[in-house]
Amino acid sequence: MKQRLQFLALAIASLPGMAGAADVAVDATTLIRLEERSVPGFKDETLAPATQFLGIDVEKLADGNLSFHLYGWGRLDLADKSTDGGSTDGDLAYAYLAYRFPRADGLLKLGRFYVYEGVAAEHVDGVSVRTDLAGGFTGSLFGGVPVRLNMTDRNKGDAIAGGRLGWRLPGYLEIGASALYEANTDTGLTGTPENYRQLVGGDIWLAPFRMVEFRGTTSYNTATDGFAEHSYLLLVTPMKGVSVSGEYNDYNLEHFLATTNNRSLFNIDRDTTLRSYGGSVAWTVAKPLELIADYKRINYHRVDRGNTHRYGGEVRMTLAERTVRAGLSYHRADADVSANSYHEVRAYILRDAARYRASVDAIAHLYDDAVQPYGGDNAYEVIASLGWKMLPNLMLSGDISYGENPRLDSETRGVVRLVYNFSHSGKGAAK
Repeated sequence: MKQRLQFLALAIASLPGMAGAADVAVDATTLIRLEERSVPGFKDETLAPATQFLGIDVEKLADGNLSFHLYGWGRLDLADKSTDGGSTDGDLAYAYLAYRFPRADGLLKLGRFYVYEGVAAEHVDGVSVRTDLAGGFTGSLFGGVPVRLNMTDRNKGDAIAGGRLGWRLPGYLEIGASALYEANTDTGLTGTPENYRQLVGGDIWLAPFRMVEFRGTTSYNTATDGFAEHSYLLLVTPMKGVSVSGEYNDYNLEHFLATTNNRSLFNIDRDTTLRSYGGSVAWTVAKPLELIADYKRINYHRVDRGNTHRYGGEVRMTLAERTVRAGLSYHRADADVSANSYHEVRAYILRDAARYRASVDAIAHLYDDAVQPYGGDNAYEVIASLGWKMLPNLMLSGDISYGENPRLDSETRGVVRLVYNFSHSGKGAAK
């Protein structure tokens, strides 16, 4: 963690030199969270962690096609410890150089970055390349070392590589096949566990008509020899202001989360299958009024957990030339196991003016049965926010919330936030 914070400090120190040579954008957010926590049977705590988020984007380096991108955060506890770890923490989310080739939409990345290509949704220290090929084909490859986080590095491999080959008919169809391999990571299976992770899969995006869009993905875990995921979404807009969607998701957790570092957290050995399907309808009645209704059914493999139906609706309003937004929603979770059944009610209003922002958001869960072992059957929270734009690129804001739930007699939290946005053009003109 100390090395990551030093990297952030070095990045800040290098800004003046970069600003004179290229276009530089900086987003800095400082948060100070204030919380009084009261848990029955334990000493009351005062939490005041201060967190600094920093994002840097530098464009038009070298020949104009090279850029640098960084994002990270650091935290310092100003009162009681806010986590089980030390009083300081931090992480470097990404820091990479990117070179965009003048032809074929080619892109090369080097450093720490995220990969979202087919079956791959990875955090990598390494290199990646993506480009268009002849005949409507596209290709991408990446390789390196999986990023190890302080608290979740117990089952990361030594090396990772993958890629995707796709073909597209612009505006109508795109299909792809992808693969991923990670060396020296335990699948956690009993008997003869493998020491690698390997996924293969396919994805599709289809828009045969202007009003119809379909997308989906399927992945197969070759290390555990089973399908990991089927996920599909259909979106139809039969007329202006009306949209209808339907989705189907099927996860086999034994294969989908085989290499997790905490099997008990996801109950992989007990909940082997999780399947859900449902849909929603959204209707813009008039410019300021939108009505939404949705339904989802969730099926668990375990008999003792049963199935859950979640359904409800929401009313949204947009007023005062889109500067005021408000909503009211109700949802019901109706489960075979009564302990998982509850009513959810939420209301919010947001005002976004030129110099200030203000909002109030309230949510309540009303459980059918008392939540064991705590005994309460209601939970609610109210959050109020207020922000003031002190300068065109500097905003001061704060949140305060109060709530009660079966685990806590009461919980009061507050956050003070300072957001600074800086943009500099290499030509000398501020933007």
